[in-house]
Amino acid sequence: MIHCRSLEFHVVHGCNLSCQQCSHYSNFLRGGIVTVEEARENFDAWCKRIQPRRFTILGGEPTLNPNLCRILVMGRWKFRRSKRLLVTNGFFLHRHPELPKVLINQGYKLEISQHGTSSDYLEKFAAVQETIAKWRRDHPRLRIGVRQSHSGWRRQYNMVDGKALPILSNPRDGWKACIQKHCTQLHLSCLWKCPALAYHSQLERKLELQNIPAWQLFRDYQAIPPTTTDAEIRQFFATKEIPQCGLCPDHKIPFLHADPTVHEVGLPVVTSIA
Repeated sequence: MIHCRSLEFHVVHGCNLSCQQCSHYSNFLRGGIVTVEEARENFDAWCKRIQPRRFTILGGEPTLNPNLCRILVMGRWKFRRSKRLLVTNGFFLHRHPELPKVLINQGYKLEISQHGTSSDYLEKFAAVQETIAKWRRDHPRLRIGVRQSHSGWRRQYNMVDGKALPILSNPRDGWKACIQKHCTQLHLSCLWKCPALAYHSQLERKLELQNIPAWQLFRDYQAIPPTTTDAEIRQFFATKEIPQCGLCPDHKIPFLHADPTVHEVGLPVVTSIA
């Protein structure tokens, strides 16, 4: 087994919120539910070769996936030696009444991300807090945390005339400043260095970025397929900066996004994904 720090897996690529500058591009990607079969294919490709210290199910918004609990159970058995985590914004917890028992039985911690402080958002988030309080009362063994995701929000790219453009930097400095440098993504049965690289092709299609030369380094990136040798996998995890890190900021650029419950022009409000 090859040990690594973290492995993250999207069960949905869309989100009900619209947090501008989302590092997973979930404010733009409004679809893409992952089936149980697709999850199994991804897990089977790597579960016998790598052992992440932490295995995280997220998105997008994972509770939009009606098969979330089945995937959580599968994830436990495929990565049973890892610490396991489910990250959600909490707005659709009520759709999964069986979720607390699944999380307890499968050894997951539930992490709720708070994505804003505006009065409109907090008014809606109050319902999430009520659900959290009830689950804590009813399921004392359930581990629940609330992360203040909005407090460290930063600009990931520039938006010019509706097009995302990279923020050029020195690759080493870009890597040092990155808050997701250890967030290896499992996507399309391959390993990707970070969310920005894993889901960029979806962003490119959505915003029609194909003819923007500035993103060519991202297009050139090659993810690690299951056929990769053990030596190459170890090198993948040991490598720090890569050329693509030069398309991300080399320092924290604070960014206060608007109310994430207000969706950007031209994007539908997502409450379910067919």
